[in-house]
Amino acid sequence: MTSNPGGFSVGGSVGGDIRNLQGDNNRAVQGDNNQAVLGDGNQVTQQNQVGADAGESLTKEDVVKLLAQLETLIKGAELPADTKEEVIEDLSAAKKATDKEEPNKQRALERLGTVAETLEKTSKGVEAGQKVWTIAKPIIVKVATWLGVAAGSHLLGL
Repeated sequence: MTSNPGGFSVGGSVGGDIRNLQGDNNRAVQGDNNQAVLGDGNQVTQQNQVGADAGESLTKEDVVKLLAQLETLIKGAELPADTKEEVIEDLSAAKKATDKEEPNKQRALERLGTVAETLEKTSKGVEAGQKVWTIAKPIIVKVATWLGVAAGSHLLGL
């Protein structure tokens, strides 16, 4: 492009979400979930809000229901029998620890951590595990956030 009054040129193939880049010497970062700010005097503020409100708005009853929902998901999944049994056992223990007059959040968090770890490992080896993990992960983050402020992020390595 020899005559380009807008200062925008593209070479090669372009895919994804292209936003307007204006100014001199712009560069674009290609790929999923990439963000880049280049230039003089830029200020960037980023906030990570993984389940930020979930801990505040959930009740103990909500958490018990979410754990029951996870249990139903696992029971219906095509996972290896021993994995299924292990995860259901841990979920049941987490549910019992939560559904007390004074919830034992530490015990529930430990069991939920085991559930997350097992499901994540299974997701890497079994196709059905990938589907379950995709559905289970946001639920686990919500519950973990209710169990402890930074627990959700810590538990899932986020």
